[in-house]
Amino acid sequence: MLTYRLALLVVLVAALAACGGSAAPSPSPVPTARPTPTPIAAPATTPAEAAALVIATNAIFAGAMPLSPDVIGATKWWVATPLANGGYTIEMTVGWGDCPAGCIERHVWTFEVAPDGGVKLVSESGDEVPADLPA
Repeated sequence: MLTYRLALLVVLVAALAACGGSAAPSPSPVPTARPTPTPIAAPATTPAEAAALVIATNAIFAGAMPLSPDVIGATKWWVATPLANGGYTIEMTVGWGDCPAGCIERHVWTFEVAPDGGVKLVSESGDEVPADLPA
């Protein structure tokens, strides 16, 4: 009888071991590494390319266009001046307050854009930009 009980106990232990799995917790999933964006070198060989690089630096510049005497009511515009090194000076203006009449208030940022696409803020001037100015 003892042999029968011992055999039954061995079978039960083996069955529980096979069905129960290990007592160790299952491993947590390993997070997938996300790639870090790498800035893409974008050369600035034209005034429009240089301006696009400047516009990309600040959401407030979105929608800026080249200054044109034919446009009335523009709130964001840029002017490009060639530099001796092949780059451009981009003067970015954002205006507000009765812009159909020429914008009562304005702020101007001046950037230098190198031929290889490097953008550097040189100066800014004008009215203080309101915090609630729509981008």
